[in-house]
Amino acid sequence: MKTALSRSFAVGLLALAFAAAGAGGDARAATAVPISAPGTYASDPSSTPSGAKTTRSLGGTVQVPAGSTRYLSSKLYVDDAAQVTEVSHMIYCKRPGESAVYAQLVSGQNALANTPTTMLTRGFVTAPADTALTCSVYAQFVNHAADSAGSIAVLASSYLQDVDGDIGAVRQAFSTSMLVNSSANVDTVAFTAPAAATAVQAIGDVSVTVCYGADGGLCQRSSGARMDGTSSYVGTQLVLNQLNSDGSVCRTTTNGALKGTTVTTTVHHYRISTWLTDVPVDPACTSRDFVSYTRTTANANANSFKIEANNQTVGAVFVPYMEES
Repeated sequence: MKTALSRSFAVGLLALAFAAAGAGGDARAATAVPISAPGTYASDPSSTPSGAKTTRSLGGTVQVPAGSTRYLSSKLYVDDAAQVTEVSHMIYCKRPGESAVYAQLVSGQNALANTPTTMLTRGFVTAPADTALTCSVYAQFVNHAADSAGSIAVLASSYLQDVDGDIGAVRQAFSTSMLVNSSANVDTVAFTAPAAATAVQAIGDVSVTVCYGADGGLCQRSSGARMDGTSSYVGTQLVLNQLNSDGSVCRTTTNGALKGTTVTTTVHHYRISTWLTDVPVDPACTSRDFVSYTRTTANANANSFKIEANNQTVGAVFVPYMEES
């Protein structure tokens, strides 16, 4: 019989306001729901104020039942941008009959002119006990430089998916904004595996913005930011430690060696996604406690970068449903 683990969904209010490929081949994973509104959209001029950007409803609706937690994942495919276009890719979840957003998952990236671009937004959403949530895909398109309207195509292959069905236990964390000149651990998550769990999974998604040009925000030369090159070289590695009861590390699992990604000043905004599936709960360790984080590094010969907040940089450790005899 398939049941959810006893619910230990210990996510704070910050996580409810929280976001790259789905985590593993789960037989319960629902079929991806295609967006209902593909097509060519106008992009806002670069001078458009943040609060005045046009939000496009793209569809791909998924329901999160009342009181349940779901792992939602959306891929947005765009192409044929008339010029470099800032694309914000969001999953918005709302109560029935309400326009206010109850929970959100977000990512952003610049799409280069006439270049196919794929964006992934994912994370965990919990519906309130008294009502289900309706979750759909939304987007904003803004010209990166030109102060005039442009255009961009949203492809019909874009979708939203409930990855695992009901989630038994999860901890989720969002990073604050920070400047990275050398290294930083982001999205630190502490998680205790339920007694019935034999394995856990983890995700770590990091949204970065390359520092260049004039001082602004976190990217300040007085703070050591390197800003004169044409790219950042961003290293990422997802680390998951199982601890002993005294807090010492018993077992470390990673998604592989530290991996470098070049992010140019033209792309400027970029999201790097990592994941781990089926990491055993080691009975030789004297606790069932885990700590995960994304190790992030900046190469000294390239530009510094900043970690984006506002639900764009997210980590989680979780256990989906279990098979019980």
